[in-house]
Amino acid sequence: MDNKKACSSNSSSSSRTQKQESEVIRKGPWTMEEDLILMNYISIHGEGVWNNLAQSAGLKRTGKSCRLRWLNYLRPDIRRGNITPEEKLLIIDLQARWGNRWSKIARQMPGRTDNEIKNYWRTRIQKKEAAVVVLKQSEEISIREEYDCYDDNNNNNIKYDQNSSMMQMTEMSMDQKSLPPVYISPVDDDFLPDPSSAQSSDCLWGVDDLWSMH
Repeated sequence: MDNKKACSSNSSSSSRTQKQESEVIRKGPWTMEEDLILMNYISIHGEGVWNNLAQSAGLKRTGKSCRLRWLNYLRPDIRRGNITPEEKLLIIDLQARWGNRWSKIARQMPGRTDNEIKNYWRTRIQKKEAAVVVLKQSEEISIREEYDCYDDNNNNNIKYDQNSSMMQMTEMSMDQKSLPPVYISPVDDDFLPDPSSAQSSDCLWGVDDLWSMH
């Protein structure tokens, strides 16, 4: 009886280990053999449900891994690189409407993968937008600083003008105070001409005197 129990336990443990080995999921890079198995299976049976596809194809991969491998690398209609300006505008528009739903966005762009669209958005568009925002903020700060500096200078000039005008008025008042008083002296009679000293009309030459000389 003990031998039978031991044999049965050994057989059950070996079956469990075989089952666990068969259920081991592989991770990491795909091999060329796995790519060929996936491509041949989809070419015959179509895509279908990815979890069932992985088991049916005999791949020790998850359904998600099979889906991403097919959509991002093995599809025959994949277009890589050279995002056109029209595609860029479409990515910006769809991302603004749907957010980071890259698979949904990729369905609107035939030949483009959700992984490529996501990478393009993060490395090209999002970084440029962040740089533009930082540039605008720095420009606004510099403009604000220049305005504040101009305003301070203006206020200082006004204060200086007010102070200088007050100083000028003070100096004028001081000058007026420092000027000596002006006295108007009375007219001296000695400086006035004496009417008696003036020559009389008898001493002057006339026309008749000139005719008498001839």
